Amino acid sequence: MLRFRLFGFPVTVQPLHWLVLALLSGGLLQLNDRETLLYILLFMVAGFLSILIHELGHALTMRRFGCRQVAIVLHGTGGVAISQGGQFSRGQDILVSLAGPVLQATCGIAVLFLMAPGKGTWPPILDLLLLNFVYVSLFWAILNLIPVYPLDGGQILKGALGPRRIQLTLRISIALAVIIGILLYRATSSLLFPMLLGFLAWQNYQMLTHARNQRGW
Repeated sequence: MLRFRLFGFPVTVQPLHWLVLALLSGGLLQLNDRETLLYILLFMVAGFLSILIHELGHALTMRRFGCRQVAIVLHGTGGVAISQGGQFSRGQDILVSLAGPVLQATCGIAVLFLMAPGKGTWPPILDLLLLNFVYVSLFWAILNLIPVYPLDGGQILKGALGPRRIQLTLRISIALAVIIGILLYRATSSLLFPMLLGFLAWQNYQMLTHARNQRGW
């Protein structure tokens, strides 16, 4: 378990985080030489930095809105910024959710245009690291903006529709998770992200069932 502080925020990196990044690299099944191992390690470093920046965006915005107790945890399926005692308005909740993917995508675009990876400017190892950082930053930001609860896009949808329309939020989340999961599978032939979206669809279905039984939330 890796622990450190960044800009005053306690950060915890769970071991499963590294394993999932290694799986996402796509190189484990072809691990038979040093070049592939190096690629996996560089992807893991790039993914770690990118996701940390994402959660830092959430944490900094929480602090900006007056929350002083915020911790960052990087886990198997990404990360989370946890606030204790913070009370945010609906508008602030939306901005907190938006801040993570916006900062992450901005950093990815900045590296793409300012450092120009892939054009032979940098040593091969650094060049590959930068390319992976750009790829993870843009893909992860876009994925998180999908309006499927509890992804950032789903949090934004929940904030926009309000607590009285939570059942509508969950129905939209279920439908989009299924549709986008199918589209991602057809586009990539990978089961990883469709499985993640399928799991989120099931979670939303469970919450929707609970909401119906409670006749409210």
